[in-house]
Amino acid sequence: MKTAVLLSGCGVYDGTEIHESVFALLALSKNNLEYICTAPNIKQHHVVNHKNGEEINEERNVLVESARIARGDIISLSKLNKNEISSLVIPGGFGAAKNLSNWAFKGSEGEVLTEVKDLILHCIENKKPIVSLCISPTLIAKSLEATAYHPLLTLGTAFEKSEYNIVEIHEAISSVGATAIDKSIKEICVDENLKIISAPCYMMDAKVDEIYANTKMAIDKLSDFLKN
Repeated sequence: MKTAVLLSGCGVYDGTEIHESVFALLALSKNNLEYICTAPNIKQHHVVNHKNGEEINEERNVLVESARIARGDIISLSKLNKNEISSLVIPGGFGAAKNLSNWAFKGSEGEVLTEVKDLILHCIENKKPIVSLCISPTLIAKSLEATAYHPLLTLGTAFEKSEYNIVEIHEAISSVGATAIDKSIKEICVDENLKIISAPCYMMDAKVDEIYANTKMAIDKLSDFLKN
C-alpha cells in the first residue's frame, strides 16, 4: 500500500507549501515508501501573487495546481481508494486553511472539507499513521472535534521566533478537543496512541535546511510506525 500525500494547490499563500511537500516526497522516497499524490477537484478560494502578496483576479483549480508539485502524477481525492493507502501526509501552506478548510477565515468555528475529514477519520479509525506539517494539524483537530479522539498536536512554540501567534492557534485547537504541545523546529510531536506525527516546519521562522530536517524527522517516524 502507498502513503497518500494530500495537496491543496501550489504555493504557500493560496495552496500547498512547496518546500514542505517536496521535502516530504523526498523523505518518503529515501525511506523506500511509495506514495500517491491526491487533491480535491475544487476551485481555489483565491489566487495570490507570490511576489507581492496581492490577490489576483482569476480562478484556479486545486487539483490542477497541485499537479504542478506532483509532476502530473496525481488523482482526485474523490477517486482515492482509502482501503489501498497505508498512511497519510498533509503538508502545510495556506491552502490547508483556505481550500481544505476555512480555518483561515473562521478559525475553530470553521469546517473541514467533507472529503478531507472523511480521509482523516478513515486513517484514525483504522490506525493508519498521519504526518501533519505546519498549519495542517488544524485540519486534524477540527476533523476529530466532538469525537472520542483527542489528538496531541503541535503547531510550534511561542518560545522561538514565528510570524504567527502560536499561543492563539494552540488555544484554538485546544478549544475543539486537541491537546497542544509546544515543539521547536528541531522537534516533532508524536501521538503514539493515535499515530499522529506533527511538525512545526514553516510555522516557525526557520531556514530551508531546518525545514527539511524537521520534515524528514516526521517522515522517519512515519516509517517506524509502518514497520511495527
